[in-house]
Amino acid sequence: MTHDLPTPAEIIAAHDRIEEIYDLKYSGTMTAAPKRTLRREVLEPAAEHDDPYHRAATLLWKIESAHVFEDANKRTAWAVTENYLRENDIEPPSDNEQVARVVRRAGKFDVDELAAWFETGDIDESRLPEH
Repeated sequence: MTHDLPTPAEIIAAHDRIEEIYDLKYSGTMTAAPKRTLRREVLEPAAEHDDPYHRAATLLWKIESAHVFEDANKRTAWAVTENYLRENDIEPPSDNEQVARVVRRAGKFDVDELAAWFETGDIDESRLPEH
């Protein structure tokens, strides 16, 4: 693992803040060992990439798909990813509407496509839900 990726505890803390802000109907984690799941299914795959764009894309995709939390996996994935990008001096996409649409459908894209979106701001809009 590399030092610039968030720790499992930091990802869980981000989710805890989202739970407080949004007063979620379902709270907590879905796995008995969320830190181990986050390490194995999210952080280890992200650490395999050399560049921050692919690491960010992996964070977004894998936090969503690992489904560690009862609710707000997508919100947590975006919050962690956005923070990661900023900590690496990368400005996250600023079009909030597009961000919401991409985050809702991140699984429709592969890591390379999401990394390119973070780097260039371009993404295949035809694969996103309507506004």
